[in-house]
Amino acid sequence: MNDWISCQYDSIDHIEKSFVFKKYSQALAFCNAIACLAEAHVHHPRIVIEWGKIAVAWGTHQSNEGSGVLAIDRALAQRCDTLYKQINTPVSLNSG
Repeated sequence: MNDWISCQYDSIDHIEKSFVFKKYSQALAFCNAIACLAEAHVHHPRIVIEWGKIAVAWGTHQSNEGSGVLAIDRALAQRCDTLYKQINTPVSLNSG
């Protein structure tokens, strides 16, 4: 989990990372992929979309396990890193 930083929103600990994109369409595809991930886990991050950059922050506001950065937040952050690599990896059209 490289480059994730600790921060607070609404007095609750979060981990946050900014992802850089060359194309706005790639940034939106990444945002939509995170939205699907969040829905699948019923755990929704803070997402800020800017030109060429998306900032994602994971943190738990209230759960049976408490609040702050929990295992689910770290796991979903790692999934974001994987999604980012997938979206930014060029597809080879060579048939071999």
